[in-house]
Amino acid sequence: MKRSEHAATVVARLASDLTQAEDSQDEAVSQLGRLAQSLTRSRREAGLSATVGQAAFDALAEAVTAQVTAQRAMVALHEALADVKRNSTYRSVRLGGLEKSDNPVPRPTALALVS
Repeated sequence: MKRSEHAATVVARLASDLTQAEDSQDEAVSQLGRLAQSLTRSRREAGLSATVGQAAFDALAEAVTAQVTAQRAMVALHEALADVKRNSTYRSVRLGGLEKSDNPVPRPTALALVS
């Protein structure tokens, strides 16, 4: 295997693993949001006052904060890997799907009703 092919294989594997980790974190934040909705709905449906279960909501808030902190760390990891790429022989290997032009972030232009 040529050196350039090997480099492309290494970078592709790393890019795939990084993307999967980021996707998992996005899903975790989404799941925590669903849990917050479920806790609120369940307390209301059970006829409990807003003071009941506050410790659970506090713990959930800590979990959300921890997850957002982990996402921030993943952004830092992404930037650190980009620095490695820029400052090594891997700088010529294109990271398909990770370049901004390859995978634009959808930008909603209007408010959406969420139920």
